[in-house]
Amino acid sequence: MTTLTIRSPAAGLVSSLASRIAAAHRTFWRHRAHRRAVWNLGELDDYLLKDIGVARSEIQSLVSDPSGDRKRGHEHDAE
Repeated sequence: MTTLTIRSPAAGLVSSLASRIAAAHRTFWRHRAHRRAVWNLGELDDYLLKDIGVARSEIQSLVSDPSGDRKRGHEHDAE
């Protein structure tokens, strides 16, 4: 015996809407954390930034790519 399941079109709409809301929620909090990290690093003085090896001009890229795969300073000149 085969069971037939009928799903209303509204159920698909609700499911789609819920997943979009969840994605927007994750994006909002990820963006907010990014802005907070940039702000926190920007509040540090130049001596402390230098001590941790970050130039003020690198803050945005450091937060965007924390893996460190970017070229920094004049390191590319040695290649």
